Amino acid sequence: MRRNRGLDRLRKPLEPKRKSDIVNRLKTARGHLDHIILALEDDPYPLDVLRQVAAVRGALDATIRTALRHYFEHTFVGAVNAGKADAAIDELMSALAFLRQLD
Repeated sequence: MRRNRGLDRLRKPLEPKRKSDIVNRLKTARGHLDHIILALEDDPYPLDVLRQVAAVRGALDATIRTALRHYFEHTFVGAVNAGKADAAIDELMSALAFLRQLD
């Protein structure tokens, strides 16, 4: 993913509430992964494993949405208002292409 350094002055760190939300979602994903790993030691039912994997993906997807929302609310909007829309769009398209590769 390509980061446009020209937008650095427009970036804002995550607010404490949003940062806490992301950390909690990642901890939830980690908890589900730990459960899957432990369950695999006992020869679990495959659909139970798939259900847990789906829960991990859900937690990660929610994390992505939270981070993207922050980007849109702060960096993207600020870049458009500062006349740097093309740079913000290029950066966003790069990020979306990276996320698409994860599917």
